[in-house]
Amino acid sequence: MNKSIITNVPFACYLRSGDRVATLASKWQKEVKRIVVNIVPDLSNLRSADRVATFASKRANEHTIELQPGTKPSNTQPYRLSPSKKAIVDQQLEEMLQAGHISPSRSPWAAPIVLSPKKDGSLRFCVDYRKLNANTIRTAYPMPRVDDTLDSLCQAKYISTLDLRSGYWQVELDPDSRDKTAFITHHGLYEFRVMPFGLSNAPATFQCLMDVAPNFNEPFILETDASDYGLGAILTQEFENQKFVIAYASRTQTAAERNYFPTEKEALAIFWATKHFRPYLEGTTIYIRSDCRALQWLLNTKDLSGRLARWAISLSAFNIVDIKYKPGKTNTNCDTLSRYPLSPHLTILNTTPPTSPLLNLWNNCTLLDNIREEQYNDAQLRPIVDILSNDAHPLHHKFHPPFLLINGILYRYRSPPYNPHQRLTGLRHLLVIPHSLQSQLLTWTHDHPTAGHCGREKTLYRLSSRVYWKTIRKDVIQYIRSCHLCQQYKYDNRTLTASLQMHIVHEPWHTIGVDIMGPFPVTQRQKQYLLVVVDYFTRWVELFPLRTTISSHIADILVDEIICRWGCPTYILSDNGPQFVSELFTHICSSLGIQTKNTSNYHPQTNMTERVNRNLKPMIAQYAQENTHSWDRHLSKLALSIRTSINETTGETPAYLNFGRDPKLPIDLLLTEPSRNQPTLPTSIPAEIDTYKQHLREALLTAHRIAQEHNEVRKLQQKTKYDQHSSHRSFKEGHLVWVSIPSPLKHGKLDPQYQGPCRIIQVLSPTSFIIHRLSDGVNLGATNIDRIKPFYSPNMTHTTTQTGINRHQSAAPIQPLMSVNVDNVNNLPTPHIPPNNHSLPLSSTPLPHRYQHPVRIRKQPNRLNL
Repeated sequence: MNKSIITNVPFACYLRSGDRVATLASKWQKEVKRIVVNIVPDLSNLRSADRVATFASKRANEHTIELQPGTKPSNTQPYRLSPSKKAIVDQQLEEMLQAGHISPSRSPWAAPIVLSPKKDGSLRFCVDYRKLNANTIRTAYPMPRVDDTLDSLCQAKYISTLDLRSGYWQVELDPDSRDKTAFITHHGLYEFRVMPFGLSNAPATFQCLMDVAPNFNEPFILETDASDYGLGAILTQEFENQKFVIAYASRTQTAAERNYFPTEKEALAIFWATKHFRPYLEGTTIYIRSDCRALQWLLNTKDLSGRLARWAISLSAFNIVDIKYKPGKTNTNCDTLSRYPLSPHLTILNTTPPTSPLLNLWNNCTLLDNIREEQYNDAQLRPIVDILSNDAHPLHHKFHPPFLLINGILYRYRSPPYNPHQRLTGLRHLLVIPHSLQSQLLTWTHDHPTAGHCGREKTLYRLSSRVYWKTIRKDVIQYIRSCHLCQQYKYDNRTLTASLQMHIVHEPWHTIGVDIMGPFPVTQRQKQYLLVVVDYFTRWVELFPLRTTISSHIADILVDEIICRWGCPTYILSDNGPQFVSELFTHICSSLGIQTKNTSNYHPQTNMTERVNRNLKPMIAQYAQENTHSWDRHLSKLALSIRTSINETTGETPAYLNFGRDPKLPIDLLLTEPSRNQPTLPTSIPAEIDTYKQHLREALLTAHRIAQEHNEVRKLQQKTKYDQHSSHRSFKEGHLVWVSIPSPLKHGKLDPQYQGPCRIIQVLSPTSFIIHRLSDGVNLGATNIDRIKPFYSPNMTHTTTQTGINRHQSAAPIQPLMSVNVDNVNNLPTPHIPPNNHSLPLSSTPLPHRYQHPVRIRKQPNRLNL
């Protein structure tokens, strides 16, 4: 049996395959170990912190030794032991005396001790009871057959065994039988107070203890509890003033059940528990214990209605004597079950490796040894390793200078960056990864939550700054291109029409963007929304899960988590959500000297946070796909992925632009090279604080300057490329336009796509305008150019200025979409416009040049030769 010690609990897990039972693979054992490790702390009262387990003062059964008539006590001198084994015996005696398992004896019996080896190499303390067993009356208790047990597992999918620590020592020995277990050592005579190993009837006694079953002639006690999202129940019986657990049960609540009132949830727990334990409870006496006083009237009230009435009718089929109140502080067992429920449709074990805990992926602490071994077995790398390890002067070989050996591991010198002003990130010597381990490295640097399923450039940076193989770029591109989750969750790039407006920031935390994502599925922590904060200069991301989106909560996070950590920004850019335009939020910002800016209505692309949200949403979805109600548990690791990934615009990681250094990632713990090969900056910093501050200041100034240059160049490149596909529209104050406003109705696809005519009353920027709707005088606020188009009246006259050709455009009357007559549009009230901006009358207002088309006179064909 393959066992692995989990804290102090030996645990083994098996998987049935066909007609045989095989030990689970190591990956499964680690998954089971993770689950049990999370459960064990809640069962602290059931496990022993000492190596030798203690036992309760009273047990359900005791072991008794019955001797054949006429048996005389036997005694034997102790066996000789080596000094090392004597030390082990002394230690065992001390532990057993402290635990109360043995006591000094004056018995006429004396058996010698032996130390038998265990499977793990340690020694088990045993006593040679052969003479005692020869005179003991054997118990004819049936022992289970291994083949029968295996045959009974035909329908089992997962099989687990939980072993007791020193199980025999948890069975008390009858006081009249203790003197018969006396054993002799080089220190004296002792006797057991618990059942020792080696007695002939000990297996039967222990099997009898395992076979304890409920007594259906005695009443059952059903303890229940309900939390905000789970139900828990424990079925017990009492015997000789001791409580024995028959079964445990728990489950999650459905979405509808979570909306029940607390009293209804407690009643639901009773109804569900009686239904779940029906095979035990039918025809028996039942006592129910709940921590809700209001349920005491459930069985006696006649004027119930709704679901309570249905539950009461169902409970009337059971012989429930009473429902008693049990305070919550004494109902901790059920309380734990209801707060850690299991869905009835979920399987505890999973065939996929865990993704949420940070350390689960980094369980192989011998990666460097594996790399050393695989490098030697690799057909392409082994010749290089042989030459570098055997030649005292490798300078004469073609493998120098790219490669070198350090502690038997092959490294490659790091190539300098193409840009002389760019810093050398990562390690100076790169680990050469053999072909057999390349896919594993790709998985760690792309699929793990701290990697975040980033794109090819960020993944390539994360790899190429630490390791090397010849086709690393090609393999990264192919791996990400074929990643199933990336294809399933990530967006395609879209092309917009408006020209790109550049926002250049020159220092960290000068301008930040805030936005709220959600609602998401409600988590166990009752989180439903996500507040995203992005620094425009460093691209640093802060993520805060929220229960609600009220402005007071947002303001508290802004002050406590952003301003108290990074200082007051100069600008905060957000959308027009009620949280950000509320009086409370704007008052706090103005009090702190922060200017708030809002994006155009229905055009959130102005905010850089929207781009982060676009990348963040599939990242969250990919790691929460198995349990969408646990998405908030992955946020810290996903934030680490964004902060430590290279940004294409700045050319640096957000962490380096903030702190002047790159944080050490979990993968760095596996790829650590000797200390002499660490990056230049950390090894060259002296211990003196002043010198360190000077180095840090120079590093940050250089990084900020390079990032600003990268930012400006990148923004210009983006604008040039972006504007190639833009429409280059231009509008002025006084122009009449149509405005696209999404319909809030479900049948919005059948509604008009534009509203108008509207008048531009103020130009905020070449792509943003203040719009006034003429039909009802409503100010539509800031509107992006992508959502407006020019308004044409049927009787409008246009003059082309380039060709000099006058065009009198006429059209058939159109049905107005609004309650306004387009022929009398000039008679509508005109909103107030600042004095320095005068709008021309409608008939003389020239349209932008782009919309003044030349007239082409077409001659009708003379088909009849007239």
